[in-house]
Amino acid sequence: MKKVMILGAGINQVPIIKLAKERGFETVVVSIPGDYPGLKYADKICEIDITDKEKVLEAAAKEQVDGIVTDQLDFPVPTIAYVTEKLSLPGIGYDCALKFTNKYLMRNECTKLGIKNPEYYRVSTLDEAREKCLDIGLPVIIKPTDSAGSRGIYVIRNINELEDKFKHSIAFSKEDCLIVEKYIEGPEYVIAGFASNYKHTNLMLGKRGFFDISGLFIPNKTLFASVAENDTEKQMLKINNHLIEGFGLKFGVTHCEYIVEERTGEIYLVECAARGAAHAISSDLIPLVTGIDANSLLLDVAVGNAEEIYIQTAESTTVAGYLMFALPEGTIRDIRGIDDIRSLPNVHKVFLDNLHVGMEVGVMTDKGHRMGPILIKGKNKQQYENTIDEIKALLDIDVKTSEGIKGIIW
Repeated sequence: MKKVMILGAGINQVPIIKLAKERGFETVVVSIPGDYPGLKYADKICEIDITDKEKVLEAAAKEQVDGIVTDQLDFPVPTIAYVTEKLSLPGIGYDCALKFTNKYLMRNECTKLGIKNPEYYRVSTLDEAREKCLDIGLPVIIKPTDSAGSRGIYVIRNINELEDKFKHSIAFSKEDCLIVEKYIEGPEYVIAGFASNYKHTNLMLGKRGFFDISGLFIPNKTLFASVAENDTEKQMLKINNHLIEGFGLKFGVTHCEYIVEERTGEIYLVECAARGAAHAISSDLIPLVTGIDANSLLLDVAVGNAEEIYIQTAESTTVAGYLMFALPEGTIRDIRGIDDIRSLPNVHKVFLDNLHVGMEVGVMTDKGHRMGPILIKGKNKQQYENTIDEIKALLDIDVKTSEGIKGIIW
């Protein structure tokens, strides 16, 4: 029995922990203390901060693990790369990990590869940020260099609002740095793939929808398919392979986001990651669309069961995606329809067990405030969209707010 260390025990880590158990691996789960759902599936628990490289290294050496993985989390990626380097385990290399997790290094690397970036600068003070905002020209986006989950990302349309947003944004950066970059307007895409022996295969491409909330960039749905529909999407897939291979990723699940500027049609990188995406994209949606179990492949390479994975892809009309919603600030008074949407034939999974009457809902500021996901599958896009309409008709939640009873924000 091989032993695998898994960093993180939150809800997004549960699928890969359970998969490792089903595959017959002994699991060592690393997490800070807390009531995290993944801990109940662990053979052994190490109560360590997943960003503490030296303590994770000490635990991994003591446990004599055969491999280390994570899924749907950015923060453990450099830790895993550091520890696997020190212990001569399969890994992607620490320098490579930083390219995928530090947004400034990521932008610099893309520039070297000839991949388009918005005009961007790294800043550490409010005065620097103000200067670069004026140099670029408003509107701009500010974001922490080393955060995740849309935390601290704001659009600045008026220089007078910069001071307040700067304080909120830089609070999410451990290195106390932000990127100020040109705001690009246009549709946003997501590409999921898998790298093996430094070669990358695109698995599926998704187009995002967003909440209509001023100043925030928070997706409410993404529809994935295995086939590019037009020349722009085909070009995006080529760029994505060039990026991943140019960054030197040896193996693993990948998640990259791009935006197509409406005015010019130019493709710009938003960000890229050397791990599976949240909302069960890597654990559920990739298998639903492609029939490929990317997390199982990841486990095999990470513990040394296979040095190289050969992936066969096939075009299909099958689609899958996630739908999420928000709630207004207030107290939940009634919930209706969850069991009804679970019974819909094209609903794959519903992640709403945390909702309950009496629950207090705060103001939405980042992705962590969304409710869901609801995973949907379909033989084609029309079936997928029809299922979304059915969900919206069945699910109803009453929230008591300062302005009376309000419902779901789709």
